[in-house]
Amino acid sequence: MDQALGSPAHQALIAHVVAHYADDDRIRAVAVFGSVGADTWHELSDVDFDVVTEDGARVDPGAEIAALFGPRAVIVLAGADAADVVLDSREELSVRWHPLRTTSPNTGATVRVVAGCLSAANLVAAGDGNRSRPDQARRLDAIVRDAIYAQKALARGKRWEAVAAVERIRRSLTDLRGRRDGLRLDPADPAGALATVLAEVQTDYDLGLQRRALLGSQDPDGSPGT
Repeated sequence: MDQALGSPAHQALIAHVVAHYADDDRIRAVAVFGSVGADTWHELSDVDFDVVTEDGARVDPGAEIAALFGPRAVIVLAGADAADVVLDSREELSVRWHPLRTTSPNTGATVRVVAGCLSAANLVAAGDGNRSRPDQARRLDAIVRDAIYAQKALARGKRWEAVAAVERIRRSLTDLRGRRDGLRLDPADPAGALATVLAEVQTDYDLGLQRRALLGSQDPDGSPGT
């Protein structure tokens, strides 16, 4: 690891996972991505782990978490190749175990290899090989739909519904870009968050006349636009 990642608590969690897999012949690399990998973390951020295995290695996510954390893992939501975990300290983490060839393209922008024989460039290249072109028109339609929903929610005083719509816009933007936006939005100001994320969308994408007209037909407070 070229430099410390995250808070002291994050670093301790990363060191624990690295030490656990240090002598495991199944494991080719342990990497971290997301906010901790991008150095945009908060003290309360979770840690996203990407564990690259040898081809054909057998991994049972539930058993892996039990071996890693024992009774400290209070909540374990395990899938076929991944698990989301809450520890007794209320720390949160996610882990995915996979061979290099199935690396997700969504990790590439923030991935940092913390142990193993592979480099971040190896993971980025593998992920890029699995990247499919998003349906841009469909994603932009979804963004505008959710923006209008957020505007209407604000007009009705349903601020949390507006916040949820802003998060859906961010997910659509992530799908388009293949990476997270890195914005620090304030959920206490959903109108400001909506304006910020829409400006971010329009930095890279032309919404077109019809979509822009729909967005401009209402101000964030729900009143007709000027």
